[in-house]
Amino acid sequence: MSVFAASFLRNLLFVGTEPATLIKHAKSIGLFYDYYLLEKGAPTLDERGMALLVKQFYEARRNGCLSLGWSPVKVTTAHNDLRHVTDFSSFCATNFGHVEANPAEEILLSQLSGKEFNLWLARASARKKWDLLFHAYGATEEGRGKMRKPSFRPERGKAQRTRSVKYFPPEHVLNFIAHARSVRDRLCWLLLFFGGLRISELMHIFTRDITVNTDDGTARVVIAHPEDGRIDWVDASGKRRNGNRAAFLLDKYNTIPRTQLPHRYPLHAGWKGMLMDDARRAESVVYWSDPSMGRLFLELHKEYMRTVRLGVADDHPYYFVAQRGDAFGEPLKLSGLTKQFYRCADRAGLPTPSDGVNPHGGRHFYGYYTATWLRLSKERVQKMMHHAQLSSTEVYYTIDSAVLRTELAQAHQRMTESMPAFLQNKQHLLSDEGGEYE
Repeated sequence: MSVFAASFLRNLLFVGTEPATLIKHAKSIGLFYDYYLLEKGAPTLDERGMALLVKQFYEARRNGCLSLGWSPVKVTTAHNDLRHVTDFSSFCATNFGHVEANPAEEILLSQLSGKEFNLWLARASARKKWDLLFHAYGATEEGRGKMRKPSFRPERGKAQRTRSVKYFPPEHVLNFIAHARSVRDRLCWLLLFFGGLRISELMHIFTRDITVNTDDGTARVVIAHPEDGRIDWVDASGKRRNGNRAAFLLDKYNTIPRTQLPHRYPLHAGWKGMLMDDARRAESVVYWSDPSMGRLFLELHKEYMRTVRLGVADDHPYYFVAQRGDAFGEPLKLSGLTKQFYRCADRAGLPTPSDGVNPHGGRHFYGYYTATWLRLSKERVQKMMHHAQLSSTEVYYTIDSAVLRTELAQAHQRMTESMPAFLQNKQHLLSDEGGEYE
Protein backbone atom coordinates (compact mmCIF):
# COMPACT_ATOMS: atom_id res chain seq x y z
CA MET A 1 0.00 0.00 0.00
CA SER A 2 2.77 2.43 0.94
CA VAL A 3 4.57 1.80 -2.36
CA PHE A 4 1.44 2.53 -4.38
CA ALA A 5 0.68 5.65 -2.35
CA ALA A 6 4.24 6.92 -2.75
CA SER A 7 4.06 6.34 -6.51
CA PHE A 8 0.72 8.17 -6.72
CA LEU A 9 1.96 11.14 -4.70
CA ARG A 10 5.18 11.31 -6.70
CA ASN A 11 3.12 11.46 -9.88
CA LEU A 12 1.05 14.32 -8.46
CA LEU A 13 4.26 16.15 -7.58
CA PHE A 14 5.58 15.56 -11.09
CA VAL A 15 2.55 17.26 -12.68
CA GLY A 16 2.98 20.34 -10.46
CA THR A 17 0.57 19.68 -7.59
CA GLU A 18 1.05 22.05 -4.66
CA PRO A 19 2.57 20.51 -1.47
CA ALA A 20 -0.52 21.39 0.58
CA THR A 21 -2.69 19.47 -1.88
CA LEU A 22 -0.31 16.51 -1.75
CA ILE A 23 -0.69 16.40 2.02
CA LYS A 24 -4.48 16.35 1.72
CA HIS A 25 -4.34 13.44 -0.73
CA ALA A 26 -1.96 11.54 1.55
CA LYS A 27 -4.21 12.10 4.55
CA SER A 28 -7.30 10.85 2.70
CA ILE A 29 -5.47 7.74 1.50
CA GLY A 30 -4.24 7.08 5.04
CA LEU A 31 -7.75 7.40 6.46
CA PHE A 32 -9.10 5.03 3.83
CA TYR A 33 -6.40 2.47 4.62
CA ASP A 34 -7.08 2.77 8.37
CA TYR A 35 -10.77 2.14 7.72
CA TYR A 36 -10.04 -0.86 5.50
CA LEU A 37 -7.46 -2.37 7.89
CA LEU A 38 -8.75 -1.50 11.37
CA GLU A 39 -12.48 -1.29 10.87
CA LYS A 40 -13.00 -3.95 8.20
CA GLY A 41 -10.10 -6.29 8.99
CA ALA A 42 -8.38 -6.06 5.57
CA PRO A 43 -10.58 -8.58 3.69
CA THR A 44 -9.97 -9.62 0.08
CA LEU A 45 -12.50 -7.75 -2.03
CA ASP A 46 -13.89 -8.09 -5.54
CA GLU A 47 -15.34 -5.21 -7.55
CA ARG A 48 -18.65 -5.20 -5.66
CA GLY A 49 -16.84 -5.39 -2.34
CA MET A 50 -14.59 -2.46 -3.22
CA ALA A 51 -17.57 -0.38 -4.31
CA LEU A 52 -19.29 -1.12 -1.00
CA LEU A 53 -16.13 -0.29 0.95
CA VAL A 54 -15.93 3.14 -0.67
CA LYS A 55 -19.54 3.91 0.22
CA GLN A 56 -19.05 2.77 3.80
CA PHE A 57 -15.85 4.84 4.09
CA TYR A 58 -17.70 7.93 2.89
CA GLU A 59 -20.50 7.36 5.42
CA ALA A 60 -17.94 6.84 8.19
CA ARG A 61 -16.25 10.12 7.35
CA ARG A 62 -19.53 11.97 7.02
CA ASN A 63 -21.22 10.61 10.16
CA GLY A 64 -18.22 9.58 12.25
CA CYS A 65 -16.83 6.20 13.29
CA LEU A 66 -16.73 5.55 17.03
CA SER A 67 -14.31 2.63 16.88
CA LEU A 68 -11.72 4.74 15.02
CA GLY A 69 -12.36 7.87 17.05
CA TRP A 70 -13.63 9.77 13.99
CA SER A 71 -16.00 12.65 14.56
CA PRO A 72 -18.50 13.66 11.86
CA VAL A 73 -17.01 15.97 9.23
CA LYS A 74 -18.49 18.51 6.86
CA VAL A 75 -19.99 17.36 3.59
CA THR A 76 -17.20 19.11 1.69
CA THR A 77 -14.51 17.29 3.69
CA ALA A 78 -16.15 13.90 3.12
CA HIS A 79 -16.47 14.61 -0.61
CA ASN A 80 -12.83 15.66 -0.83
CA ASP A 81 -11.73 12.46 0.91
CA LEU A 82 -13.86 10.45 -1.50
CA ARG A 83 -12.42 12.30 -4.50
CA HIS A 84 -8.83 11.77 -3.34
CA VAL A 85 -9.42 8.06 -2.75
CA THR A 86 -11.13 7.77 -6.15
CA ASP A 87 -8.15 9.42 -7.87
CA PHE A 88 -5.72 7.13 -6.05
CA SER A 89 -7.72 4.02 -6.91
CA SER A 90 -7.94 5.04 -10.57
CA PHE A 91 -4.17 5.56 -10.65
CA CYS A 92 -3.56 2.09 -9.16
CA ALA A 93 -6.00 0.48 -11.60
CA THR A 94 -4.31 2.13 -14.58
CA ASN A 95 -0.71 1.54 -13.54
CA PHE A 96 -0.80 -1.63 -11.42
CA GLY A 97 -3.93 -3.46 -12.60
CA HIS A 98 -5.77 -3.26 -9.28
CA VAL A 99 -9.53 -3.35 -8.90
CA GLU A 100 -10.87 0.20 -9.08
CA ALA A 101 -12.69 1.27 -5.92
CA ASN A 102 -14.97 3.82 -7.54
CA PRO A 103 -14.88 3.17 -11.29
CA ALA A 104 -16.03 5.81 -13.72
CA GLU A 105 -19.06 5.19 -15.88
CA GLU A 106 -20.08 6.85 -19.11
CA ILE A 107 -23.31 8.83 -18.87
CA LEU A 108 -25.16 11.24 -21.11
CA LEU A 109 -25.77 14.82 -20.12
CA SER A 110 -29.46 14.08 -20.45
CA GLN A 111 -29.09 11.55 -17.61
CA LEU A 112 -27.74 14.10 -15.14
CA SER A 113 -30.00 15.30 -12.37
CA GLY A 114 -31.13 18.91 -12.54
CA LYS A 115 -28.59 19.89 -9.92
CA GLU A 116 -25.73 18.04 -11.67
CA PHE A 117 -26.66 19.57 -15.02
CA ASN A 118 -26.67 23.10 -13.55
CA LEU A 119 -23.24 22.42 -12.07
CA TRP A 120 -21.96 21.15 -15.42
CA LEU A 121 -23.42 24.21 -17.18
CA ALA A 122 -21.77 26.59 -14.70
CA ARG A 123 -18.38 24.90 -15.17
CA ALA A 124 -18.71 24.91 -18.94
CA SER A 125 -19.57 28.62 -18.88
CA ALA A 126 -16.63 29.41 -16.60
CA ARG A 127 -14.37 27.45 -18.93
CA LYS A 128 -14.80 30.11 -21.61
CA LYS A 129 -12.81 32.53 -19.45
CA TRP A 130 -9.62 30.46 -19.27
CA ASP A 131 -9.62 27.66 -21.87
CA LEU A 132 -7.78 28.88 -24.98
CA LEU A 133 -9.03 25.79 -26.83
CA PHE A 134 -12.67 26.28 -25.92
CA HIS A 135 -13.49 26.67 -29.61
CA ALA A 136 -12.70 22.95 -29.96
CA TYR A 137 -14.80 21.95 -26.93
CA GLY A 138 -17.66 20.78 -29.16
CA ALA A 139 -15.43 18.06 -30.62
CA THR A 140 -14.69 16.50 -27.21
CA GLU A 141 -16.70 13.66 -25.68
CA GLU A 142 -18.17 16.04 -23.15
CA GLY A 143 -18.95 18.58 -25.84
CA ARG A 144 -20.91 15.87 -27.69
CA GLY A 145 -22.97 15.18 -24.59
CA LYS A 146 -21.01 12.30 -23.03
CA MET A 147 -19.30 12.36 -19.65
CA ARG A 148 -17.40 10.01 -17.39
CA LYS A 149 -18.36 10.25 -13.73
CA PRO A 150 -17.52 8.09 -10.70
CA SER A 151 -20.20 5.48 -10.18
CA PHE A 152 -20.59 6.58 -6.55
CA ARG A 153 -21.14 10.32 -6.27
CA PRO A 154 -23.29 11.16 -3.24
CA GLU A 155 -25.51 14.22 -3.26
CA ARG A 156 -24.21 17.19 -1.36
CA GLY A 157 -27.65 18.10 -0.03
CA LYS A 158 -29.36 21.46 -0.34
CA ALA A 159 -26.55 23.57 1.09
CA GLN A 160 -24.95 25.82 -1.50
CA ARG A 161 -21.55 27.34 -1.41
CA THR A 162 -21.67 30.96 -0.44
CA ARG A 163 -20.03 33.44 -2.76
CA SER A 164 -19.46 36.04 -0.07
CA VAL A 165 -16.15 36.57 1.71
CA LYS A 166 -15.46 37.69 5.26
CA TYR A 167 -13.32 40.80 5.16
CA PHE A 168 -11.67 42.54 8.09
CA PRO A 169 -14.09 45.13 9.58
CA PRO A 170 -13.24 48.36 7.71
CA GLU A 171 -13.86 50.66 10.66
CA HIS A 172 -11.12 48.91 12.64
CA VAL A 173 -8.37 48.69 10.02
CA LEU A 174 -6.40 51.83 10.92
CA ASN A 175 -6.82 51.25 14.64
CA PHE A 176 -5.53 47.71 14.19
CA ILE A 177 -2.41 48.89 12.35
CA ALA A 178 -1.82 51.57 14.99
CA HIS A 179 -1.65 48.86 17.68
CA ALA A 180 1.31 47.11 16.03
CA ARG A 181 4.20 46.80 18.47
CA SER A 182 6.97 47.22 15.89
CA VAL A 183 7.74 48.96 12.63
CA ARG A 184 8.14 45.54 11.05
CA ASP A 185 4.59 44.56 11.96
CA ARG A 186 3.19 47.84 10.63
CA LEU A 187 4.94 47.14 7.34
CA CYS A 188 3.38 43.68 7.28
CA TRP A 189 -0.14 44.95 8.03
CA LEU A 190 0.13 47.63 5.34
CA LEU A 191 0.97 44.94 2.79
CA LEU A 192 -2.01 42.84 3.88
CA PHE A 193 -4.64 45.58 4.02
CA PHE A 194 -3.51 48.04 1.36
CA GLY A 195 -1.26 45.85 -0.79
CA GLY A 196 -3.61 42.87 -0.90
CA LEU A 197 -0.95 40.23 -0.24
CA ARG A 198 -1.42 36.84 1.35
CA ILE A 199 0.45 36.52 4.63
CA SER A 200 2.54 33.64 3.24
CA GLU A 201 3.75 35.86 0.38
CA LEU A 202 5.43 38.18 2.89
CA MET A 203 7.75 35.33 3.84
CA HIS A 204 9.29 35.25 0.35
CA ILE A 205 10.11 38.97 -0.05
CA PHE A 206 13.83 39.73 -0.37
CA THR A 207 15.32 42.98 0.95
CA ARG A 208 16.23 43.95 -2.60
CA ASP A 209 12.56 43.62 -3.61
CA ILE A 210 11.75 46.95 -1.90
CA THR A 211 12.52 50.07 -3.97
CA VAL A 212 10.68 53.29 -4.80
CA ASN A 213 8.18 54.27 -7.49
CA THR A 214 9.64 57.60 -8.60
CA ASP A 215 6.41 58.71 -10.27
CA ASP A 216 4.33 58.88 -7.07
CA GLY A 217 6.76 58.33 -4.21
CA THR A 218 5.23 55.04 -3.10
CA ALA A 219 7.17 51.89 -2.25
CA ARG A 220 7.67 49.45 -5.10
CA VAL A 221 7.35 45.93 -3.72
CA VAL A 222 8.16 42.99 -5.98
CA ILE A 223 6.43 39.66 -5.35
CA ALA A 224 8.42 37.02 -7.20
CA HIS A 225 7.86 33.30 -7.48
CA PRO A 226 10.04 31.89 -4.67
CA GLU A 227 11.63 29.31 -6.97
CA ASP A 228 11.32 30.55 -10.56
CA GLY A 229 11.56 34.34 -10.13
CA ARG A 230 14.51 35.79 -12.06
CA ILE A 231 17.34 37.51 -10.21
CA ASP A 232 20.86 38.86 -10.78
CA TRP A 233 23.72 38.33 -8.34
CA VAL A 234 27.49 38.16 -7.99
CA ASP A 235 28.84 34.74 -7.01
CA ALA A 236 31.78 33.94 -4.73
CA SER A 237 34.27 34.27 -7.60
CA GLY A 238 33.03 37.78 -8.44
CA LYS A 239 31.22 36.66 -11.58
CA ARG A 240 27.88 38.26 -12.39
CA ARG A 241 25.14 35.68 -12.74
CA ASN A 242 21.50 35.60 -13.73
CA GLY A 243 19.11 32.81 -12.90
CA ASN A 244 16.11 31.86 -10.85
CA ARG A 245 15.75 32.38 -7.12
CA ALA A 246 16.26 28.72 -6.33
CA ALA A 247 19.69 28.84 -7.98
CA PHE A 248 20.50 32.13 -6.26
CA LEU A 249 19.66 30.77 -2.79
CA LEU A 250 21.71 27.65 -3.38
CA ASP A 251 24.75 29.49 -4.72
CA LYS A 252 24.74 32.46 -2.37
CA TYR A 253 23.40 30.98 0.87
CA ASN A 254 23.56 27.20 0.39
CA THR A 255 19.84 26.87 1.08
CA ILE A 256 16.60 26.17 -0.78
CA PRO A 257 13.40 28.18 -1.27
CA ARG A 258 11.03 28.14 1.69
CA THR A 259 8.39 26.42 -0.43
CA GLN A 260 10.67 23.39 -0.76
CA LEU A 261 11.26 22.98 2.95
CA PRO A 262 9.28 20.20 4.66
CA HIS A 263 5.74 21.27 5.39
CA ARG A 264 6.21 21.10 9.15
CA TYR A 265 9.60 22.80 9.13
CA PRO A 266 9.38 26.11 11.07
CA LEU A 267 10.62 28.24 8.15
CA HIS A 268 8.36 26.61 5.56
CA ALA A 269 6.06 29.03 3.75
CA GLY A 270 3.59 28.09 1.06
CA TRP A 271 2.90 29.75 -2.25
CA LYS A 272 -0.34 30.00 -4.18
CA GLY A 273 -0.23 30.47 -7.94
CA MET A 274 -0.84 34.02 -9.11
CA LEU A 275 -1.27 36.06 -12.27
CA MET A 276 2.21 37.42 -12.98
CA ASP A 277 2.73 40.97 -14.21
CA ASP A 278 5.92 39.82 -15.90
CA ALA A 279 5.61 36.16 -16.87
CA ARG A 280 9.18 36.01 -18.19
CA ARG A 281 10.60 37.09 -14.86
CA ALA A 282 7.87 35.26 -12.89
CA GLU A 283 7.12 38.29 -10.76
CA SER A 284 4.45 40.84 -9.92
CA VAL A 285 4.32 44.09 -7.99
CA VAL A 286 2.12 45.43 -5.22
CA TYR A 287 -0.61 47.86 -6.31
CA TRP A 288 -1.41 50.15 -3.40
CA SER A 289 -5.16 50.64 -3.02
CA ASP A 290 -4.37 53.95 -1.29
CA PRO A 291 -1.18 55.68 -2.53
CA SER A 292 -0.76 57.46 0.82
CA MET A 293 -0.32 54.02 2.41
CA GLY A 294 2.34 53.21 -0.17
CA ARG A 295 4.20 56.39 0.82
CA LEU A 296 3.78 55.56 4.50
CA PHE A 297 5.24 52.11 3.82
CA LEU A 298 8.29 53.73 2.22
CA GLU A 299 8.89 55.93 5.27
CA LEU A 300 8.54 52.99 7.64
CA HIS A 301 10.81 50.94 5.36
CA LYS A 302 13.58 53.51 5.79
CA GLU A 303 13.24 53.33 9.57
CA TYR A 304 13.11 49.51 9.55
CA MET A 305 16.23 49.26 7.39
CA ARG A 306 18.11 51.76 9.58
CA THR A 307 17.16 50.32 12.98
CA VAL A 308 16.74 46.60 12.26
CA ARG A 309 17.55 45.07 8.88
CA LEU A 310 20.97 46.68 8.30
CA GLY A 311 22.15 45.17 11.58
CA VAL A 312 21.47 41.63 10.36
CA ALA A 313 24.35 39.54 9.01
CA ASP A 314 24.20 38.54 5.35
CA ASP A 315 23.10 34.97 6.12
CA HIS A 316 19.90 35.12 4.06
CA PRO A 317 18.17 37.58 1.71
CA TYR A 318 14.75 37.79 3.39
CA TYR A 319 13.33 41.20 4.24
CA PHE A 320 11.26 40.40 7.33
CA VAL A 321 13.27 39.04 10.25
CA ALA A 322 12.74 37.99 13.84
CA GLN A 323 13.58 40.75 16.30
CA ARG A 324 13.68 39.09 19.71
CA GLY A 325 16.10 36.93 21.66
CA ASP A 326 18.53 34.47 20.13
CA ALA A 327 16.46 34.32 16.93
CA PHE A 328 17.21 37.96 16.08
CA GLY A 329 17.97 38.34 12.41
CA GLU A 330 16.63 34.97 11.33
CA PRO A 331 13.92 34.88 8.62
CA LEU A 332 10.54 35.65 10.15
CA LYS A 333 8.40 32.55 10.65
CA LEU A 334 4.87 32.42 9.30
CA SER A 335 3.61 31.07 12.61
CA GLY A 336 5.30 33.93 14.46
CA LEU A 337 3.73 36.63 12.30
CA THR A 338 0.32 34.95 12.59
CA LYS A 339 0.60 35.07 16.39
CA GLN A 340 1.52 38.76 16.20
CA PHE A 341 -1.59 39.39 14.12
CA TYR A 342 -3.93 37.96 16.74
CA ARG A 343 -2.08 39.69 19.59
CA CYS A 344 -2.46 42.96 17.74
CA ALA A 345 -6.18 42.26 17.31
CA ASP A 346 -6.47 41.72 21.08
CA ARG A 347 -4.74 45.03 21.80
CA ALA A 348 -7.10 46.75 19.37
CA GLY A 349 -10.09 45.31 21.25
CA LEU A 350 -11.19 42.98 18.46
CA PRO A 351 -12.62 39.62 19.54
CA THR A 352 -11.06 36.53 18.02
CA PRO A 353 -12.33 34.48 16.44
CA SER A 354 -14.77 36.73 14.63
CA ASP A 355 -15.69 37.29 10.99
CA GLY A 356 -12.78 38.62 8.98
CA VAL A 357 -10.43 39.10 11.93
CA ASN A 358 -7.66 36.91 10.56
CA PRO A 359 -4.65 37.49 8.28
CA HIS A 360 -6.53 36.58 5.09
CA GLY A 361 -9.31 38.96 6.13
CA GLY A 362 -6.82 41.74 5.36
CA ARG A 363 -6.56 40.60 1.74
CA HIS A 364 -10.35 40.32 1.58
CA PHE A 365 -10.57 43.91 2.86
CA TYR A 366 -8.33 44.96 -0.03
CA GLY A 367 -10.67 43.29 -2.52
CA TYR A 368 -13.75 44.72 -0.83
CA TYR A 369 -12.29 48.25 -0.75
CA THR A 370 -11.12 48.31 -4.38
CA ALA A 371 -14.36 46.79 -5.70
CA THR A 372 -16.98 48.42 -3.47
CA TRP A 373 -15.56 51.82 -2.58
CA LEU A 374 -13.13 52.59 -5.41
CA ARG A 375 -15.51 50.98 -7.93
CA LEU A 376 -12.69 49.64 -10.06
CA SER A 377 -13.54 47.18 -12.83
CA LYS A 378 -13.31 43.45 -12.21
CA GLU A 379 -10.47 43.15 -14.68
CA ARG A 380 -8.42 45.81 -12.88
CA VAL A 381 -9.01 44.32 -9.45
CA GLN A 382 -8.11 40.90 -10.84
CA LYS A 383 -4.74 42.29 -11.95
CA MET A 384 -4.22 44.15 -8.65
CA MET A 385 -4.95 41.01 -6.61
CA HIS A 386 -3.05 38.79 -9.08
CA HIS A 387 -5.95 36.36 -9.39
CA ALA A 388 -5.35 33.68 -12.00
CA GLN A 389 -9.12 33.43 -12.61
CA LEU A 390 -11.61 36.28 -12.90
CA SER A 391 -14.12 34.19 -10.94
CA SER A 392 -11.91 34.63 -7.85
CA THR A 393 -12.37 38.39 -8.14
CA GLU A 394 -16.11 38.34 -8.72
CA VAL A 395 -16.84 37.43 -5.08
CA TYR A 396 -16.06 41.03 -4.09
CA TYR A 397 -18.71 42.47 -6.41
CA THR A 398 -21.73 42.13 -4.17
CA ILE A 399 -23.96 44.88 -2.81
CA ASP A 400 -22.62 45.84 0.61
CA SER A 401 -25.31 47.02 3.03
CA ALA A 402 -23.08 49.66 4.66
CA VAL A 403 -22.16 51.16 1.29
CA LEU A 404 -25.80 51.04 0.21
CA ARG A 405 -26.92 52.95 3.33
CA THR A 406 -24.21 55.55 2.76
CA GLU A 407 -25.23 56.05 -0.86
CA LEU A 408 -28.90 56.28 0.08
CA ALA A 409 -28.08 58.95 2.68
CA GLN A 410 -26.02 60.89 0.12
CA ALA A 411 -28.75 60.61 -2.48
CA HIS A 412 -31.35 61.79 0.04
CA GLN A 413 -29.13 64.75 0.98
CA ARG A 414 -28.81 65.74 -2.68
CA MET A 415 -32.55 65.42 -3.12
CA THR A 416 -33.25 67.52 -0.01
CA GLU A 417 -31.04 70.30 -1.27
CA SER A 418 -32.97 70.47 -4.54
CA MET A 419 -36.40 69.39 -3.29
CA PRO A 420 -39.45 70.85 -5.08
CA ALA A 421 -41.47 73.37 -3.06
CA PHE A 422 -44.55 71.14 -3.01
CA LEU A 423 -42.63 68.49 -1.02
CA GLN A 424 -40.87 70.75 1.49
CA ASN A 425 -43.65 71.18 4.09
CA LYS A 426 -43.89 67.75 5.72
CA GLN A 427 -44.49 68.76 9.31
CA HIS A 428 -48.26 68.87 8.99
CA LEU A 429 -48.17 65.15 8.25
CA LEU A 430 -47.24 64.59 11.89
CA SER A 431 -50.36 66.41 13.15
CA ASP A 432 -53.95 65.20 13.39
CA GLU A 433 -55.34 68.70 12.83
CA GLY A 434 -57.90 68.74 10.10
CA GLY A 435 -57.90 64.96 9.94
CA GLU A 436 -61.04 62.87 9.77
CA TYR A 437 -61.55 59.41 11.15
CA GLU A 438 -63.75 56.81 9.61
